[in-house]
Amino acid sequence: MKRYTIFILLAVCSHVGASAQQKITLNIEKQPVATVLQQVEKQSGYTFSYNPALLENFPPVTLRVENMSLQTLLEKLFGKTNIQFLIRGSHVILKERPKNVTISGFIHESGSRETLIAANVFDLLSQKGAVSNNFGFYSLSIPPGEVRLRASYVGYTSHEATFVAENDTVIHFFLEPVSLLKEVVIEGKQTEQLHHMETGKITLTSQTLQALPSFLGERDVIKTLQLMPGVAAGTEGVAGMYVRGGNLDENLYLVDGNPLYQVNHLGGVFSTFNPEAVKTMDFYKGSFPARYGGRLSSVVDVRTNDGDMNKFSGTASIGLISSRFNFQGPIAKEKTSFNVSLRRTYLDLIARPALYYVGRKGQKEDPNNYEKPDAGYYFYDFNAKINHKFSERSRLYLSVYDGKDKLFLNMDAKSEYSYDIYHQIDEDKTNFDMGWGTRMTSLNWAYVMNSKLFSNATLVYSRYSSDIDAENNEKKIITQKEGTTQRTVSYNKTNYHSGIEDIGYRLEFNYVPVSNHYIRFGSSLLHHNFHPEQSGIVSMAEDDIEKRSDTITFANERVAVEELSFYAEDEVNLNERLKINAGVHLSGFFVQGKSYLSVQPRVSARYLLSDSWSLKASYGKMNQYVHLLQSSYISLPNDLWVPITKNIKPMVSHQISGGLFGRWHGFDLSLEGYYKSSKNQVEYKEGSFLLESNLNWEQRVTQGLSRSYGVEMMANKSFGNTSGWLGYTLSWSNRQFPNGEINRGRVYPAKYDNRHKINAVVMHKFNKKFDASASWIYSTGNWTTLGIQKYVDDKGLEQEYIDKRNNFKMPAYHRLDLSFNYYRHKKNGRMGIWNLSIYNTYSHHNSFLVMPSHEVIEEPTSYGGYMWKEGKPVLKSLCIFPIIPSFSYTYKF
Repeated sequence: MKRYTIFILLAVCSHVGASAQQKITLNIEKQPVATVLQQVEKQSGYTFSYNPALLENFPPVTLRVENMSLQTLLEKLFGKTNIQFLIRGSHVILKERPKNVTISGFIHESGSRETLIAANVFDLLSQKGAVSNNFGFYSLSIPPGEVRLRASYVGYTSHEATFVAENDTVIHFFLEPVSLLKEVVIEGKQTEQLHHMETGKITLTSQTLQALPSFLGERDVIKTLQLMPGVAAGTEGVAGMYVRGGNLDENLYLVDGNPLYQVNHLGGVFSTFNPEAVKTMDFYKGSFPARYGGRLSSVVDVRTNDGDMNKFSGTASIGLISSRFNFQGPIAKEKTSFNVSLRRTYLDLIARPALYYVGRKGQKEDPNNYEKPDAGYYFYDFNAKINHKFSERSRLYLSVYDGKDKLFLNMDAKSEYSYDIYHQIDEDKTNFDMGWGTRMTSLNWAYVMNSKLFSNATLVYSRYSSDIDAENNEKKIITQKEGTTQRTVSYNKTNYHSGIEDIGYRLEFNYVPVSNHYIRFGSSLLHHNFHPEQSGIVSMAEDDIEKRSDTITFANERVAVEELSFYAEDEVNLNERLKINAGVHLSGFFVQGKSYLSVQPRVSARYLLSDSWSLKASYGKMNQYVHLLQSSYISLPNDLWVPITKNIKPMVSHQISGGLFGRWHGFDLSLEGYYKSSKNQVEYKEGSFLLESNLNWEQRVTQGLSRSYGVEMMANKSFGNTSGWLGYTLSWSNRQFPNGEINRGRVYPAKYDNRHKINAVVMHKFNKKFDASASWIYSTGNWTTLGIQKYVDDKGLEQEYIDKRNNFKMPAYHRLDLSFNYYRHKKNGRMGIWNLSIYNTYSHHNSFLVMPSHEVIEEPTSYGGYMWKEGKPVLKSLCIFPIIPSFSYTYKF
């Protein structure tokens, strides 16, 4: 009997399988779906079972297929509808497709409860995934039923949660750091370089910053970015960025979403970003999502640490010229935390006592003739953040930043001397003071409105100010031999001020309606108060007969501006291979009764060629409404931040980029090309300079065109004992001012048009106590302008003849930096880290500037000595940074 039963079952299965393989041919034009199903029944032998009400609103069907399987036909017919089909034996059951459920929550570090940005969440069953946003929140829509959810983040152990989801569910993940060999990489999502859409995007972690060589004991965010393809460093030693042919002011710097204007210290040698406060940083140089606006060339989006919710910890570091301190911990456990970072240089603390000692010694030796100097320079950065959790859905963040540079020189001098006919006493007091800095405060409220919609509301206030004051007070007393006294007093004060004050709000939303759509939209309003320049002189003179005083104001201008913006973007997976981010950024700038409105489309796409290779392309239009007017190579407090006006138009750029991205034998590879054009570039006119008293800044500038294009290649290894990257850039960058006010309207190369650039970075961990890193950079030289001959003008003055702007290419730039770290592990997780860094290891002469000069010829004289005279003209190069070793010690507790 069993044999017959098995035979019958096999026969039935064979019949069903044969029916399932039956090929179907249809040619239908605008027929009801019920008619289509009847024809399918006749050809396939299957019977459809459904509620007629299910098909009432189904649109007429037009379908032409030939020799198609039943499964494929039904997917084609119902795949994008709310109808689900199930094949059971010889029956096809139609029913309403169940709605997706949404799994959402936050991803934290297990110990500190610090949120993890750009962590991955993936359902192993539905093969759908999501990424956490800047606040650690994720949202994933999947079919109901069993779920196997895996959360992962680079440097942390993965965690899986298996459950059955019939409704929207909240799942929080707490990932533990792994004590693996240190993976210091340009990543976060570097292993997913193939899958994200952005071209020219790089993510840096705090581990990367800690591993690279430091300069004078200071690790620097901007100097790390200078090691990337497409980024020109500018002048030697300066923490500037010239991205894909752009200018210094074309980079948007954000700290927790809030813009910074001034990001340099010590004339640009260091940046304002304290590495102890940085959690992650996203750097965009090509594909700008619609949520960013206001600059043409790049976006540097820095996110700072929130603070440990459970325990107190910190770091203290002492270096060659500065010290850093970071402290974090709970105010109320699992509820409120803080994170505080402070960095300060101490050159002034060393110099001032020494100068005071020298001055006092001179005054004691000769009370009537002495000089008492007092001088110093320092900068500091202060970051503070408070994070309060009202509930799992609601958080409040208070962020504060204060950074300042201060340079001062005071001199108190006295001289007294006698002649045959009179006695004279001179007293001279001089005070020179330069100060510039930024203060910023923001209040963020992050709120999960529902499982699909996340919101963030921000109030922000920031102020950048720059002040230069020079004061001189002279007193002279002359006593004649016969007893008469003549007394004169003079006083002169020169001041210069520039600044910007911003106050506004920002409203942002993240919406995930379904798993293949990630929508971001929002708006912002900033009220700017620009004070481009205020300068003047106060002078006073007094003697025994009269008293005179004069006040001259060269400039005192204020410009009030409203800047409004809206954006919307959608990151959509069209299929398994094609992914697109499309959006638009709308902005309005209202100044001096004039309105500048702009529509800026942005689009980027990625197409997967295989599991290891992908193609990407992007286009973006950007507008910029503020400009930086510089008077020298380095960043100084008299650089002017100015807005567009009714006379100065906004800068506009269009950039297209595309490339091939792949993974080969453990290396992430990229080959990317770009083309960028912009108009209304702002430059000083030839012959103009910053403190020209008879013209305001608008009259001293002109506007023109720029064009940049090039190719960037990069190979990156991000795992194992040895990691690093190798990059190469081939680029061109030109400027033209058709109105003829610069270079007579002809095209000329930009100052930082470096044709070739090579970057190589290697990091190796020998064991848990010792690691080392090396970085080597090479680039062709910058351009500068030199006179090619001299002539005498009609006033009898010698002048230089310059045939064109940027007519001389400086020597090539290259240097090798090394860094060594020794880790001394202590009890209770404490650790001491000794760092030795060497800047410009083989002491190559890198030109800071090139100056015309003459050879010095030594000739003997008739009386047996020597005399020197000028020889033929030569060019002399000035190098300011030879080999510089530095050290630092960091204590973690």
